[in-house]
Amino acid sequence: MLVSTAATIQLDDLLDRIGVKLQLSETAYKLAENRYKAIAVLLGQAGSSVAKYRPDIYPQGSLRIGTTVKLRRRNEFDLDFVCEFQASPETFPDPIVLLDFIEEILRGNGVYKDNVERKNRCIRVIYADEFYMDILPACPNPSPGLYGSTCVLVPDCSAQTWKHSNPKGFARWYEGRAQEAVVTFRKAIEPLPEHQSYEDLATLNRIVQLMKRHRDIIFEKCPKQAPISIVLTTLAAKTYAGHTSVSEAMAHVLRGICALIPNVADGRLQVLNPTNSGEDLSERWDDDPEAYLGFVSWINAFAKTWNDLLNVHGIQNAKIVLEKMFGERVARTAVEEHIKAFEAPRQSGGLAVERGSGLIVPAATASATAISRNTFYGDQ
Repeated sequence: MLVSTAATIQLDDLLDRIGVKLQLSETAYKLAENRYKAIAVLLGQAGSSVAKYRPDIYPQGSLRIGTTVKLRRRNEFDLDFVCEFQASPETFPDPIVLLDFIEEILRGNGVYKDNVERKNRCIRVIYADEFYMDILPACPNPSPGLYGSTCVLVPDCSAQTWKHSNPKGFARWYEGRAQEAVVTFRKAIEPLPEHQSYEDLATLNRIVQLMKRHRDIIFEKCPKQAPISIVLTTLAAKTYAGHTSVSEAMAHVLRGICALIPNVADGRLQVLNPTNSGEDLSERWDDDPEAYLGFVSWINAFAKTWNDLLNVHGIQNAKIVLEKMFGERVARTAVEEHIKAFEAPRQSGGLAVERGSGLIVPAATASATAISRNTFYGDQ
């Protein structure tokens, strides 16, 4: 693995400062958990039309694996949950009835009745200026094949049928790719995974958050054509090679994704759930080829821009690139904080790079090389 240079470490510091501003705060996290538990109790309480199916509520997607980011220009987050009914899919010849059950219960409650929205595969509960909570009904897959007991079937309104999925299996696979400990899942109302500060996030989580933020910037005017988060998360995890530096990891991941894209004559890139190949996470591209072409154009341009960022000279030039990628306000604040933290000790010769680890350390450290006063910043 490459030993990071001082310039790389300083770029990583800028990226981390941007990432902190995209992170779900501990306060918001606890609020989301309280909201989620309240809905779980409502669905499972005695007298509920679904209580006899012993609904098992658990988080999935970005909330489960720690890659949630704030929505562009808003304070809301998208939070995804599964409501798994302990019943055979044969109990529901029409799987859409599961959506009906959840929607009916929520609309019948005074707290939620005016904040419920029906989606293709889930019921959305809207908490204004807080977050969207998407509840996906599911049943255990009676024939999971090689993928284990966590495989489920979920309803699809458009197709009027069951679809394969495996949210728990995907989370375990992702955590393995990120080299995080596997969490043991529990039945009933599962607590959310413990909130992680940004400093505790794995490198893979950090680059996924930055990818999602850049996507939101680029597709702001046409959000329906934006590649969905699960596709980006899967591609990033597949191509991640264990770099600890965010800037180096992102460069490797973007190159890897670009290399996966087939020639036009060979059709589109297929992104399958690595823990249930019956689930094509990218299936919506079949109905919207323009969205697929938009993804291809975006990821190639992103890789080029990232390469430019790695070779930029001067903090002000880096700021321009970061603002275009992640938003002016977020990038500007990150640069200001970075300069304040690094400039004084750098100018005084008080910083050095530790040989072997590449970490920035005090200049007096015996196993370190002093950072040049011109490193990364260039001409001011």
